[in-house]
Amino acid sequence: MQYQLITYFKGHVKIEVRGKDIERLMNELILNKIKIWDARRVSEGSIEFHIQLNDFFKLRPFLKKTGCRMSVLKRFGAPFFLNKFLKRKFFISGIALFLIGIYILSTMVWNIEVIGNDNLSSEQILEEAEALGIHKYQFKFKMDDLDIVSKELTRNLPESSWIGVTMKGTKVQIKVVESTIPDEPPLLNPRNLVSNSDAIITEIFAEKGNPLVKVNYRVKKGDVLISGVIGDEENQEIVVAKGRIRGLVWYEYNVKVPLKQEVKVYTGSVVDRKYLVFGNRALKIRGFGSLEFEKSENILSKHMLGWREYPLHIGWMDEKVLESEVMERELSLEEARSVGIQQAKSDILFSTGVESKIQAQNMIEAKEKDGVVYMKILFEVEQDIMTEQPITEFNEIF
Repeated sequence: MQYQLITYFKGHVKIEVRGKDIERLMNELILNKIKIWDARRVSEGSIEFHIQLNDFFKLRPFLKKTGCRMSVLKRFGAPFFLNKFLKRKFFISGIALFLIGIYILSTMVWNIEVIGNDNLSSEQILEEAEALGIHKYQFKFKMDDLDIVSKELTRNLPESSWIGVTMKGTKVQIKVVESTIPDEPPLLNPRNLVSNSDAIITEIFAEKGNPLVKVNYRVKKGDVLISGVIGDEENQEIVVAKGRIRGLVWYEYNVKVPLKQEVKVYTGSVVDRKYLVFGNRALKIRGFGSLEFEKSENILSKHMLGWREYPLHIGWMDEKVLESEVMERELSLEEARSVGIQQAKSDILFSTGVESKIQAQNMIEAKEKDGVVYMKILFEVEQDIMTEQPITEFNEIF
């Protein structure tokens, strides 16, 4: 490979030599270490071979000495290509002008992007940036240092806490971090925190207010857990009770599960389709013909091309069409019980919140009738049990 590259850059020619003393000529070339290759006798008095360009110019003395004549058949390599290329002055001038134009265009700003702004308008930010010398069709070398521009923009736009300016190719990106003013906490009326169900306390934390229960206390629905009245009888104050209270609550669920159920399964038959994507349009290039599947499911996978951070809106999309069918299966009694328990658990966690935890479960009753399993299940759930109760009178709690 390396020898071929060297031969290409040095250049070589294919020649035909004619004469009566061709064998003598070949011996002279070998004695003088002139390399030839692909030698082929054409006729009784002629031979063809390849020779490097620098050795080609050494042939004349040997040709005279042996009385042979030669003619060039083909030329190969970089020297001949460059010679032909350099003769096309207009073409070279066009390429040079094109490259110069590309270079000049790459030193200009063609796009300005503003991101991260919600309250500040993009127009306002762009006006301030233009006053600092950042605008479309501006040469990059005429712009101030971007760190200085960032500080000036932050100073000129007090609604922002930080503005960063970066250059990505021919695009200027202005990233804005706006100043955030914390929301005013809502005004709350004085309140107690009471239990929303019968429970046993497992955790209590009173951030504000007077806790009236402790861990392992049994409470009923409506009992006050954290009072909004603090102090003694002589010095009392009404506050907004805050805190966290969790407890064990019991739920009884009645669930029914049919023993015969329909499930979707895949047969294993797959049809692959491929599309060329242009923007929002797709052109199918593989997978023609109508489907023979009665039921199927499609899985799409799109791959779009891009250059650096710029999307090109060109790509391809793969589509897999999986044949499916609905089968009927019959559950055993144990499987039906497991399905019923999972259904009940999902209902409990959906109604009581994601922080709830099922601590225990007990199957009270399970019987089968007419192809349906009827179950009664008792669950012990740890959950938040507090709810608000406004304090309307000062001595309401006592």
